[in-house]
Amino acid sequence: MPFTSNGSTRLVVDGPDAWYPRQVRKRVFDDVPKAIASMAIEAHECLDIGANRGAVALARAVVEATAKDRGITGGSLEKKIDNLFDQQLIREYVKDAAHEVRFGGNEVAHGDLVAEPMDSATATEILGLMDEILDEVFQSPARVRHRKAQRLEREQRLKESKERPEQTLATEVVSVSEEPPF
Repeated sequence: MPFTSNGSTRLVVDGPDAWYPRQVRKRVFDDVPKAIASMAIEAHECLDIGANRGAVALARAVVEATAKDRGITGGSLEKKIDNLFDQQLIREYVKDAAHEVRFGGNEVAHGDLVAEPMDSATATEILGLMDEILDEVFQSPARVRHRKAQRLEREQRLKESKERPEQTLATEVVSVSEEPPF
C-alpha cells in the first residue's frame, strides 16, 4: 500500500498488523540452560508470527550454543555437531537432525533463499528438529536423572523401614461406665 511521506511516495509491505499473531504459544524448556532455552523460545515465537527466517536462524544458533554448552567450542558448526555424536551426547538420527537445522540456518544466514523464501512448513520442521536436539542433550537425561533419584529415595525409605524394629502402638484401656459422661 503506497503512502506519501516528506514528499516522496513509499510502499509499505507486510506492515505491523501482519507481524503480530492473535496468540503466541509459549514453549517451556525446563531442563535446558536458561540462555539456550531463551533462544529456543524466541525461535518458536518467531515461527508463531511468521518470521520463518528468524526462527530458523535462531534454531541454528541453539544448536551451536548446545555444542558449546557441552564443551565443544572449536571448529565449524558441522564439526561441533559431529563431535556431539562422537562424544555420545546425541544419537545418529539426532546428529542428522542437527545437520538439517544447520543447513536451514546456513541458507537463511547466507541469503541462499532469495529466489524462494523460507516457508512456514519448512521452518516448522526445522524447529521440530531443534526441539529433538534439546530433548536429546538436556531434557531426556534430566528426566532419567529425576526418575533415578526418585527410585533411589524410595529404595532408601524401604531399607530404613525394614531396619527399624516394628514399633507397637501403645493402646489405652478405657473403662466403659454405664452412665454417660454428661
